[in-house]
Amino acid sequence: MQHIINKNEIVYGIRHLNVIERLNIITDIWDEIKESQELETVSEDDKKLLLNRLENYRANPDSATDWKELRQEIHNRYAEKS
Repeated sequence: MQHIINKNEIVYGIRHLNVIERLNIITDIWDEIKESQELETVSEDDKKLLLNRLENYRANPDSATDWKELRQEIHNRYAEKS
C-alpha cells in the first residue's frame, strides 16, 4: 500500500532543510507553475500591478536585477551562514 504524504508532513520536512535547499524547492515549484496552464486568468488588480511594474521597468531598466544574478546572490548570502 502506498503512503500518501499530506501537506503537514511536507511542510514539516521542508522546515528541516537548510535555506539553500528550501530556495531550490521554491524555484522548482515556481518553474513548474510558470510552465503550467493553470494560471491562464489574471485578476484586474494583478493586471494593474503587473502593468505598473512593467511601466516602471521600461522607464528605468537598469533598476531590475537579472533572475540568475539574484538567485546567485541569495545563494551566496545564505551559503555563508549554513
